[in-house]
Amino acid sequence: MKKIVIQEMADLIKNYWSPLDLFQIDNIKVRLVKLKGKYHWHKHTEEDEIFYVISGTMKIHFRDKIVSLNPNETILVPKNMEHLTESKEGAIVMLIEPAEIKTSGD
Repeated sequence: MKKIVIQEMADLIKNYWSPLDLFQIDNIKVRLVKLKGKYHWHKHTEEDEIFYVISGTMKIHFRDKIVSLNPNETILVPKNMEHLTESKEGAIVMLIEPAEIKTSGD
């Protein structure tokens, strides 16, 4: 067992939108990612994913609404839900998702 300091792990991430794997629990991965700017519209046809904001702010655009997330806020994006993620100033986000998920979406 090893304790992880989130900020230390975030400092290791050099590129935005490139998740760093922290843990694997059975077939679920806990990842850390730095977001800045906009990511393209996409969906995951077989997998749900959870976004948990550590620092900064982000928005998740859905076709019918936009959800803003601040630190210590989280959201579940169900499979097949088209979405676009955005962070104007930048954010550090924890992702909880199946290990086999394509981080680029479909």
